Amino acid sequence: MRLKYKALAAVTGVLALVLTNQAHADEAPDLKRDLADAGIDLGLSLTEFVQSAVAGDGGSDWKIGGKIDATLGLDGNRLGLWPGLTVSIHQEWVHGDDVNDQGDGSLLPVNVAMGFPRLGGADAETAVVLTQTFDDQVSVSLGKFNMLDAAARTPLIGGGGISTFSHVGLAAPISGVTPPYLLGAMGTVRTDALITTVMIYDPRNAQDSKVLEAPFEDGVTVSLSATKPVTFLGGKPGFQGLRAVYSSQRGLDLNDIPQLALPPEAEAVIGEKSGYWYLAYSFQQYLSYNAGKGWGVYGQAAISDGNPNTIESSLLAGVGGDSPLANRTDDRWGLGYFRYNLSSRLLDGLQAVGINNLRHEQGLEAFYSLAVLETLRLTASLNYIAPGNSDRDDALFTGLRFQARF
Repeated sequence: MRLKYKALAAVTGVLALVLTNQAHADEAPDLKRDLADAGIDLGLSLTEFVQSAVAGDGGSDWKIGGKIDATLGLDGNRLGLWPGLTVSIHQEWVHGDDVNDQGDGSLLPVNVAMGFPRLGGADAETAVVLTQTFDDQVSVSLGKFNMLDAAARTPLIGGGGISTFSHVGLAAPISGVTPPYLLGAMGTVRTDALITTVMIYDPRNAQDSKVLEAPFEDGVTVSLSATKPVTFLGGKPGFQGLRAVYSSQRGLDLNDIPQLALPPEAEAVIGEKSGYWYLAYSFQQYLSYNAGKGWGVYGQAAISDGNPNTIESSLLAGVGGDSPLANRTDDRWGLGYFRYNLSSRLLDGLQAVGINNLRHEQGLEAFYSLAVLETLRLTASLNYIAPGNSDRDDALFTGLRFQARF
């Protein structure tokens, strides 16, 4: 009963904040717009989660928690510095409980928004990125990147675990070679025919203070991606992309991929090898598109050397985007499937030390995100998971997310 009251209080609090903000929006000066004109862009959002496993093993209590995201963007030109310079700061906090430790046997977190930064051992994290743009075609960025922000900008399925998919396997597909927070640099060249991005970064999770104190001490990772815009079915937009990654890091610290809940014994059997690689192909294609709104299909297939990378291959596919319902074009919806195959080297090694209950993990997720007001979104989701722990039954998670933007 106490959980029900906590859930009601959380939802009521979000609604009260949004309605108060909405009621006074026309009465007060548009401070946010004035600041943006001066080169200062402020953003604040509050998201509350109510989620539980309603079938399968492990706990079945309703978990209630939340996340606060505060962003600050600085425009160097408008602030009197020089054209093309921008600074982006993202501060995040999580509070309360989440379902990522329900004990259902899943290796991958069901709630990615609550999982970052918590899976890295902290309930708060800061990302700071400086970017210099040249002629709107070439840009160079450096700093500490929040990779969930990058995933959130993906068309069709992007949302950072807030307004679209919640499972990490779909909301922020993991590779095993890119930590959730990374220290490094990125260069992008944009043309009408191709978008090329090169990233050079420390292979370790930048939540570890040692990464900032001694960057690139354990090696360097280089990522090259090429994205080609395509049109189909009467000019509807889409893209196809390739990504190749190579790292000189010796071995692989499982703390660098906190998205995986592997047993402690895995640390000793993933192998000691200098260098590892990863290849991925992805696509998205709108099937319905009008005035910047639409829905379509998407997919990604990836492989790696599987040693020391703990993920040997992965596949995800689905359909989603903006709602096709009349007068509901601000709503979002999606249906997706994912499968992550663990390294055969890892599985063989664990079996050698008596662990025989790990397998590949796969699942389905469906969500519908309702735009209640311009500043309030309500999202319902279902997650069906065949967990990586073969001793556990298949699990079904259900939940609601309430997001308020100010």
